[in-house]
Amino acid sequence: MNTLDRDAERRKRAAEDLFRHGRDAVKAGERQRGRQLLQQAVDYDRGHADAWLWLSATTDDPAEQQRYLEWAIAADPGHAGARRGLGLLTGRIRAEDVVPEGQDLAAREPQAPELAAVRRAFTCPQCGGRLRFEPEIVDLRCENCGYVEVVAEEPAQAAQAVLDYTLPTRQGQRWAEAERRYTCRQCGAASVLPPGRTSDVCPFCGTAALLAAPEAEAELLPPQAVIPMRLEGEAVQAAVRAWLGRGFLAPDDLAHLARGSGLMPVYVPFWSFNAALTSRWRAEVQEEVNGQTKTVTRTGEETQFFTHWLQLGTRALPAKLLRELEPFDFEQAVVYKPEYLAGWPAGAYDISLAQASLDGRAAMIETLTARLWKRALPGRMVTNLQITGSDFTGQTYQLALLPVWVGNYHYHRRAFRVVVNGQTGRVAGDKPVDTVKLWLLAALVLALGVILGIAGWILLTR
Repeated sequence: MNTLDRDAERRKRAAEDLFRHGRDAVKAGERQRGRQLLQQAVDYDRGHADAWLWLSATTDDPAEQQRYLEWAIAADPGHAGARRGLGLLTGRIRAEDVVPEGQDLAAREPQAPELAAVRRAFTCPQCGGRLRFEPEIVDLRCENCGYVEVVAEEPAQAAQAVLDYTLPTRQGQRWAEAERRYTCRQCGAASVLPPGRTSDVCPFCGTAALLAAPEAEAELLPPQAVIPMRLEGEAVQAAVRAWLGRGFLAPDDLAHLARGSGLMPVYVPFWSFNAALTSRWRAEVQEEVNGQTKTVTRTGEETQFFTHWLQLGTRALPAKLLRELEPFDFEQAVVYKPEYLAGWPAGAYDISLAQASLDGRAAMIETLTARLWKRALPGRMVTNLQITGSDFTGQTYQLALLPVWVGNYHYHRRAFRVVVNGQTGRVAGDKPVDTVKLWLLAALVLALGVILGIAGWILLTR
């Protein structure tokens, strides 16, 4: 280690010691002494984000507090505490919405269905008939008289929200938990919907309605984006029939004998995340040194940008199958409007933003780790690759409603789940396996292994 490196290391150690003493002084109520120690800490190390954060606690002047918090974020753009403090200071986060650190929100577990009001009934202003969102024209149309109500589309690219401003709030921690009971405005019939359902069609008269339960929804985040449904039932059925006819291990008569797919449309809630992830790594690498192959330790860092990383927002559907429906084209996403749900059921999320963001971060780190084997030191023999640290920056999110058709089909009295991407027509699901084909494939693999073994033995004995 050269002189410059030793001096830099010494200054960092001194800054850390000063920071600890300064933080303890502030906690003990000695703000002036704490301020002096923390100021010395950042003089030694301008990149000590925690010292800048605690300096903001040594003053009551909002301008000074903001300046210290901005320095903390400049030193560490992903510093959640500094971003939260700046959000509170600037009004981006309401103090009454913040959940105290270390406190978990308990499930509300309502014993009876919550009373929901009809926010809007989609009825035709000309004849009183039922208005329905039509994928073909991307507008509302009356099923009775043909009246068209235009829905102005607004691209949803700018509808991203800063993750760190929402995570510490009740809205960031809550999820939908209760059934809903509502009375149809058209026919007066009462219906009970499953937890989280936000739009539906009255089963008695067919009137489409958007529902609201004010008390429960006050602590839920509203949708920010929606990808409008593009496929109607006939196109979806055709896609499923084509899918049933594919696959080597599927029974030959599957497409012919499968019955009753019972496909139903639904707008499924997804959390969409954008983030930049920088991971620091350490690995053992084989390199040529003076004509000899030696194993040396190498370190480095890799950054990857994730755009529209999707995390399922509901436990009601299988995450594995819905993952197989990707990708969704977010270039076609528009700012959420209730009109897109007219005649199409939609659900609210029962997986909180906080939980989805944790799961999403873990999945992003896993994805980058898998890619590091090829990207960190291409063309070299790498062993014992380890991630020594990961930092997220620029994290934003959207709550997006994505179009999906869900159903089951039956084959020889067994039920199998199938889902369809309502935008692209991509199909995923479970299929029965033809046992005869499976045994034939196993026999073929075994025979191939025997042939290769015999060929290898012959070559070795020559």
